Amino acid sequence: MKKIGFISVPDNTKAILWDMDGVLIDSLGLDLTVTNELLNIYFGEKVILSREYITSIFGYTIPEFWGRIFKKIETELGIQSSEELCGRIVDEYTAHRLKSTFSILPGVERALADAKKSGIQNAVVSNNPVVQIQEILSKAGIIKNFDLVVGNDSVSGLKNKPEPDMYVYALKQLKIGPEDGVVVEDSLIGVEAGKRAGCSVIAIATGGSTTSGFENMRSFRPDNIYQSLSK
Repeated sequence: MKKIGFISVPDNTKAILWDMDGVLIDSLGLDLTVTNELLNIYFGEKVILSREYITSIFGYTIPEFWGRIFKKIETELGIQSSEELCGRIVDEYTAHRLKSTFSILPGVERALADAKKSGIQNAVVSNNPVVQIQEILSKAGIIKNFDLVVGNDSVSGLKNKPEPDMYVYALKQLKIGPEDGVVVEDSLIGVEAGKRAGCSVIAIATGGSTTSGFENMRSFRPDNIYQSLSK
């Protein structure tokens, strides 16, 4: 095994495929704050989502994230949302993300640097459009560390995580087999996507799931689990 920052990867690793939200950047805090703020503005104070629920859907695309929220408040509170209102809320939420400068999570910069020194390629593979990934990571100051950026619009027909499509596509672009790629994820759906792509998967409990959540996965269990990239 080879040490890359605090984590260990197989000696044959040729590329590390990093998820973005909750792995590279601390964007969960925005979700926990802005989500309830928007719900309060449009639906009133009685609509409040728990930290646990928001965290559980953190890994989904923005439309899927909000679609699950709208379905939940309709089912549990009987509050229906028009298509126009749903679109407005999603647009406001997306604008909040793009104007924010997210903190880089502890250990990320060292891990990226260690990978580069070891001749390992770094790729970011995220359930977001490429332009948004590039903008967010540029503001965070780490976009220069990546050899490849893959988003859910990189090529027509790519399916979002937990489907393996984006990781399979990234491996092809990097010209390596799945046995030479290591996926780093923070959510259950991300871990599933990486495992279904045939890669070794490292789970980091800094975003969409806890350590126990990863340990309790019946299928697609990660190969290694860390509390963070720094401990």
